[in-house]
Amino acid sequence: MKVNVFLIIGSILFLTSCSAKLTSSMQRTYAPLDYKEEVRVFEIGEKVPPNAEKLGTIKVGDTGFSVNCSYATVLDNAKTEARKVGGNVLKITKHKKPDLWSSCHRITAEVYKVDNYKN
Repeated sequence: MKVNVFLIIGSILFLTSCSAKLTSSMQRTYAPLDYKEEVRVFEIGEKVPPNAEKLGTIKVGDTGFSVNCSYATVLDNAKTEARKVGGNVLKITKHKKPDLWSSCHRITAEVYKVDNYKN
């Protein structure tokens, strides 16, 4: 019986450690956005609109056991986190591509809320 418990706990820990590590530091939050709501991404070198209100920072990295951490997947994780705090814009400030130390894309992004950014 003890072996089964250790096997189950070990399996859960292994499976949860396979996802990318996401940390966030928010100074301000709003009501969460719907999952269908667009989150616009500004890459390094692009400027956010002047009326953008900075909510905080998100980092998506590697746990050492992360899999499925392509740039698109990492961006999707960051967008989901931005929606949770009411942000509709991500400004990528740092992007590390896969290298000898990690097979994952790693990003740092600022989260902004912009009213009516489509105009």
